[in-house]
Amino acid sequence: MDRPVRKSPRLKGYDYSLCGAYFLTICTYKFQNLFGKIYFTLQENSIDLSHIGAAVQKNLDALPERFPDFEILNYVIMPNHLHILVLKVDLGTSKNRTISDFVCALKSLTTREIRLNYPSKQIWKESFHDHIIRNDRDLAIHWDYIEQNVNRWQKDKYFNSQIDH
Repeated sequence: MDRPVRKSPRLKGYDYSLCGAYFLTICTYKFQNLFGKIYFTLQENSIDLSHIGAAVQKNLDALPERFPDFEILNYVIMPNHLHILVLKVDLGTSKNRTISDFVCALKSLTTREIRLNYPSKQIWKESFHDHIIRNDRDLAIHWDYIEQNVNRWQKDKYFNSQIDH
């Protein structure tokens, strides 16, 4: 049986092992609110991470140890997705890892940990979205987007009022 050919979300012809900054969006399976809940206050909105969200944060924070050629510049964990600004640097090693390798490792490590308590839980949506940062202005726009994402949760395109964790 022939399966349909899935269109790649990566930029055709671009070498994702190149040094530079990238803005990544990684979503949960079926956009379930697995990572936590947003609390709204008059001063500042915040996210209270679930056990799954805390595992994502722990593995994301530890990932540069495994991938020293990637520096996490900024990130935000939302109830059903996360945004990461990451910088790929050249360490002059023979390993030429890509953004996909970085995301795959995050998903794999987190899934392995979560499955200890939730053996059949599907956590991640297939693939991820990326944006290649082109200049300082582009970096500032995406940095601000991450900083303000919690405050804009109810207007976010991924907003889902259901609590699934």
